[in-house]
Amino acid sequence: MKHRMLLWIVATRNSFVSLLPLIFLRVTIDLLVNFPSTFFQGFMNDWLGDNWKAPLGQIGEATFNFYALALTAIISVQLVYRLNSNNATKSDAPTPLMVAISAAINFIIFISLLGYSAIAFSLEAMVLAIILGIATAELISWLTHKRLLDLLHLSVESDTAFYNAMRLTPTIVLVGVFFFLLAAFIAALPDFPSVYSVITHWAQKDGYGAWILSTLAVLVNQGLWFIGIHGGLAIDPNQQGPFFISASTVFSADWVSRPIFQNFVLIGGSGATLGLIIAILLTIRQGVQNKVAKISLIPSLFNINDILIYGLPIVLNPRYLIPFLMVPLLLMGISLLAFQSGFISVVNPSSVTWTTPPLLSAWLLTGSWYGVALQLLEIVISTLLYLPFVRKAELYRQQQERLAFEEATHTIINSGHAKQQIISRQDKVGMIARDLMYDLRQAIYHNELTVVYQPKHNRVGHIIGVEALVRWTHPRYGFVSPAMLVMLAEDSGDISQLDQWVFEQCCITKAKWNAMGHQDLTMAINISPLQLNDDALPFFLANCVAKYGLNPQDIELEITESSEISDSKQVEKILQEISDIGIHLAMDDFGMGYSSLLYMRRFKVNAIKIDGSITRDVLTNTTNADIIRTISNLGKAQQVSVVAEYVETIEQREALAEMGCDIFQGYYHSPPLKPEDCQVYFLSHCR
Repeated sequence: MKHRMLLWIVATRNSFVSLLPLIFLRVTIDLLVNFPSTFFQGFMNDWLGDNWKAPLGQIGEATFNFYALALTAIISVQLVYRLNSNNATKSDAPTPLMVAISAAINFIIFISLLGYSAIAFSLEAMVLAIILGIATAELISWLTHKRLLDLLHLSVESDTAFYNAMRLTPTIVLVGVFFFLLAAFIAALPDFPSVYSVITHWAQKDGYGAWILSTLAVLVNQGLWFIGIHGGLAIDPNQQGPFFISASTVFSADWVSRPIFQNFVLIGGSGATLGLIIAILLTIRQGVQNKVAKISLIPSLFNINDILIYGLPIVLNPRYLIPFLMVPLLLMGISLLAFQSGFISVVNPSSVTWTTPPLLSAWLLTGSWYGVALQLLEIVISTLLYLPFVRKAELYRQQQERLAFEEATHTIINSGHAKQQIISRQDKVGMIARDLMYDLRQAIYHNELTVVYQPKHNRVGHIIGVEALVRWTHPRYGFVSPAMLVMLAEDSGDISQLDQWVFEQCCITKAKWNAMGHQDLTMAINISPLQLNDDALPFFLANCVAKYGLNPQDIELEITESSEISDSKQVEKILQEISDIGIHLAMDDFGMGYSSLLYMRRFKVNAIKIDGSITRDVLTNTTNADIIRTISNLGKAQQVSVVAEYVETIEQREALAEMGCDIFQGYYHSPPLKPEDCQVYFLSHCR
């Protein structure tokens, strides 16, 4: 049951987030219509006419009116999707679209029978939207597996849309009848006495009405906002809240004062979240919290914080529950003490609207700098109280981001040659891949990648060259696997830019080494097979080699097996042109990819490199040892150098040499080195 409730919570929270475009539209309209500036309002009247607010108001009202209906449909879709994901047998799972239609029907049935409007932004509509969205998804998921309801027994040869619609129709009708009967039963129950009147009578009998009712108003408001429901719908609908003082009375010891509540308690919106935004901007320099805070800052200055609540999110986020409840409670206590003691007083409540910015609202309400100072103090207090929770939430976010990145890395790399458009995936892996894709393009453009060089040694231990290896340390994710880097570049179409950037960096470095007397060292550079379809590749290689005054034979292109080399005359032509330039070709990860033996038949190679998965356990795995001997014999027969990767011990190196390997690369000799470290290494290992 605990797992099921977690699914309900996640589905509900994600549904509120999905409706952020509606929220953003409404926030924009509210800000325009209620902007607290006579100059702005006059300018809009002159520009658009006196009735410019009417169409905007209609649009804003429409977003409100259909919010609950949309919410119940989206919750049902979110939940049924997760229920289907947990279902081992998905062949008879309900389609999300049909479940959404059922949820919308049930919502209209239920709320209409109870006497409410299905297109109204009310507390009742919001609560019912959540309940009915969850209940519809659960009932349909359960009933779909009952064969008795498959009345039509349609053939799977039917049109897919028709098949799903007719297959689920009996279930949807049955669920609709159930909710109709349930709503009719609830509607027939006698009216309950007003809870509000009972509470207000109890709160006011001992003279502490303002304190008790203000506390209740804060808790109800914050509690409802925390689960995603507009708290004002419960405590102050249509500016006629049961706990609030009448508009004509400024302050009373028995009631909640609306001007105080709106301007000294909910500073920046529900939860006094202006302090939260400041805390985030002070402590976090990047990441989603920082971005959401920046987007929310301007609206929050006008006490509109829907974007922050749903976007951060605060809704159903346990890491922000305590400050979201307690900060407004503390500010309420401070404000009541200040007003009851006579330190400050409200002199002009009609001078401000709920969108009047902090500090300005305090001045207009109290006509005193004391009011401004009190509000400023409360902003500072709320910021300080939110700070530790912001740090904890950011630490948790970073941990989750790291876990998601590691999972995405594992998924992408293990997808291997079967990978299908990683960046087009709609899950978390796809989101991270698209994020990395954009950042990779920026990293290439701004030279933020690095190239390191791992030495290669011959049988007698002399260094004969290096392999260039690209490295990328992402500002948020940290070290990015080179395999993942190449896969992303290939998938996004950026592999040409990546390979060309690496090649030019290597040429620059090799030219420097040549000037220091290391002309005899070769530079091995990896290139993706996808590049072999580019007619401009030979020209680029020749131009780059000539630009830096290199001998083409200084360069060895290692063709990786990240994807298949196209079997076309165009590829044959490009490979021949590269060979004609004088650049040597080598096969990387020989024996681990696409038909390496066939590639050797298609073009002349200077070296074949045995993959580390074969060389690592050569001392204990006789099969791998036999494979290495076979490859070495092939290399000798074809007069091709055999390179062994991942050589880590002297015993392993000696065994590989005995099996016929010619060149050795790995941590036994050296890890990959920065260019400046290579210069020191060359002095002690060159012939």
